[in-house]
Amino acid sequence: MFIHLGTTDADSGPAERMSCLASSIDKLGLGVSTGRVVDFRAREHLRQLPGQDTVPLIYPCHFLNGFINWPVESGKKPNAIVSSYKTSDLFVEAGFYVLTKRFSSKEQPRRVMAAIYDPARIATHLVGFENHLNYFHKEGKGLPADLAKGLAVYLNSTIVDQYFRLFSGHTQVNATDLQKMPYPSQEQLLRLSSYVKETMPDQETIDDIMEKECLNCEK
Repeated sequence: MFIHLGTTDADSGPAERMSCLASSIDKLGLGVSTGRVVDFRAREHLRQLPGQDTVPLIYPCHFLNGFINWPVESGKKPNAIVSSYKTSDLFVEAGFYVLTKRFSSKEQPRRVMAAIYDPARIATHLVGFENHLNYFHKEGKGLPADLAKGLAVYLNSTIVDQYFRLFSGHTQVNATDLQKMPYPSQEQLLRLSSYVKETMPDQETIDDIMEKECLNCEK
């Protein structure tokens, strides 16, 4: 349980608006975990480019317009990890996942940044998520597509970022932090998903969508 003591109107606003969201990770039947691949421990298995014996490895640098853009050949981070008996426990089955960055700089405007891993965009049966990411899943596997899209819209809203800052003063977003946050109901998430097409809506549109959703809750 959390007690929020807002010292200004700006502090109390996000908490009041979020009170209309009565669901939780557990009620939605979802889980959120930290990426399994710790790159410095798996260094010998990392590859800059994908090959026949590799699995896609997703880093924060693969976030683009609310989705995962892979591979990024010009980047400094590897794009793949060798698939073998030594690495088999580092992967999850391909499916829809919502990823969030675990770290941000103080200069970045947002703490909570989410992107959708869409299995239709990356041809693979397995995928590895690097340890600088959290991933939302359903019993360790992918989410229903519409649920993933709605969840990403919610997590990318300004109201979520403001609310997160009420109980976290640092730049790290841990899986346990995300577990404790309120969430829209499944019905609400499905409504939010209808706004996601080939890219995520821009920030102003996302905030307008969430504003309407909160107003509907209050009626």
